[in-house]
Amino acid sequence: MKALKNVLLALFLAGLVATPAALASPDIELVLATRQWKTFNPLTSSTVYANVVLDKIYEPLIRWDDSGFKLVGALAEKWEFKTEGDKKILTFYLRKDAKWHDGKGVTADDVKYTLELFQSDPAKFVNPDPLILKGLKEIKVVDKYTIQLIYDANEAPADTFLEMAFTTLFIVPKHIWTNKSIIPDPTASLDKPEQLIGCGPFKVVEIKPDEYVKLEAFPDHYLGKPEVNKVIFKMIKDRNQFAMMVAAGELDAGYHYFFGKYLEEFKKMVANDPNVQIYRTASKSIHLLAFNFNKGFPYNNLEFRKAIAYALPVDKIVQKYYGADGAVLGSMGFLGPFFGSFAEYLPKEKLYPYDPEKAKQILDQLGFKDINGDGYRETPDGKPFEIYLLTRAPGDSFFRDAIGDEIAHYLEEVGLKVTVDKAGDYWDKWGAGSWDMAIVGFVPHKPTDLAWFTTGNPGNRVGYSNSEFDKLFDEFQKTGDPKLAYKLEETLANDVVFIALYHPVVATPYRIDHYRGWKPNPRDYTVGYWSLIGSPTKVIKETEVITTTTKEKEVITTTVEKKETVTATQTVEKGVCGPAAIVGLALLPLLALRRRR
Repeated sequence: MKALKNVLLALFLAGLVATPAALASPDIELVLATRQWKTFNPLTSSTVYANVVLDKIYEPLIRWDDSGFKLVGALAEKWEFKTEGDKKILTFYLRKDAKWHDGKGVTADDVKYTLELFQSDPAKFVNPDPLILKGLKEIKVVDKYTIQLIYDANEAPADTFLEMAFTTLFIVPKHIWTNKSIIPDPTASLDKPEQLIGCGPFKVVEIKPDEYVKLEAFPDHYLGKPEVNKVIFKMIKDRNQFAMMVAAGELDAGYHYFFGKYLEEFKKMVANDPNVQIYRTASKSIHLLAFNFNKGFPYNNLEFRKAIAYALPVDKIVQKYYGADGAVLGSMGFLGPFFGSFAEYLPKEKLYPYDPEKAKQILDQLGFKDINGDGYRETPDGKPFEIYLLTRAPGDSFFRDAIGDEIAHYLEEVGLKVTVDKAGDYWDKWGAGSWDMAIVGFVPHKPTDLAWFTTGNPGNRVGYSNSEFDKLFDEFQKTGDPKLAYKLEETLANDVVFIALYHPVVATPYRIDHYRGWKPNPRDYTVGYWSLIGSPTKVIKETEVITTTTKEKEVITTTVEKKETVTATQTVEKGVCGPAAIVGLALLPLLALRRRR
């Protein structure tokens, strides 16, 4: 018996020695998909497809938490608002443990530099929300880790909206961006690892424009080293290719979606694979048919836009491609169900129901008539008239290529000739404004993204201008009153600034055979910031922001700090065996012996 005890004890001790190596999680490498990006620059990026990568490399001062609905500190561990007379002062207190990927510490000078760069040309640095600059009069570095932004209290946005706006501002390192030998042009697309020095949980190790970006976990990140060690973001343009690669285990997840018949087909492909999960949620995005007001008549004519609205059975088109539950009919007010109390739901079919005869009557009244008998209407002065409709290339995940053909068909039914451009260089043409009408997707992140329709806003690519809308928006952003949001949405609907098509219901797959730390949410889906860091040891800070208008009282921001050590999520390997299993077996006899004593 004594000999048996000695053998078991030896096995147990040997197991303990082997435990660190045996039980240590192997390196987790994920291969993810994103779609085509126009530029890879944290301040000039205008597409979610680049931002889904940049969000892992750079940090804002404030970000959305893993639910996607609550604001938490990022580079700023706390912040406070104070009103002194006609000044609103926003003070950020930075983390002292945040580092750039080259080892240098993040300081208030970096924040000041980033803000001043954005301030120098907001028309080019389009990624940050311009609300950040609204009423901003002074940027003051208090000390190495404290920075104050001084606003005109009569112009500044509501505190809540200002906090939301700062989630869009990636802070960049001053010592890198002022070095002309590294970044000669801060507005250019960055495609070298030495240019993409951030302070986020991952650093760039290789980038090949239009193909892939390779990331590696940054061990000195302020939340600790991410659980995922390496990530490759591949540019996969085609939905079918994405589906086959996920099914084959060549991709773990990606910023691609399935709807309607394509979702059903994908489910059949992976029906026998328990490692494929599908996350489904209402999307923030709205897909719409935009009018180019900058082109002048007839696109800047309200009656013409109404005629287009009456000519299109949007509900029928959406049903054809998305089925009964793949999308919600779009709101002519822009904001969709995702935005809760700020959104007034105004579907086109309620305001401008399908009525081709009414569309024809309006076109006749405007003077668009078929003079030469070829079935297509000429302009009021007798010239040929043709609409240039820009849409996405074949294989588009949201069916915008096929929906472009549907729209052309229905417009031809009322006598309008349409040329559909299914453009591979879509973003170049969209940005150049060379189109008459375009099918485009917008991804608003906050209610104040209604700013995209204010006069002169850099995001206002449709060229809509309404002074009453502008005044109403100014009031809305100062007060945060949802009733003002409704008035703004009703104005967009009454002016038929666009034809709302649909708000998609996102269905996107992810695999759990290599990694189980996914944290999908409605804001970032499966490939968001929190999904890829997994469960490092982290400090969770819940910040209560107190606002006061009393000069004598000091504003106190209470920070409740909870240290939370989270057990690493399970990494699944096929055929697990060896020393780890031996340790588990050795423990059982020892426990039995103890019971018998």
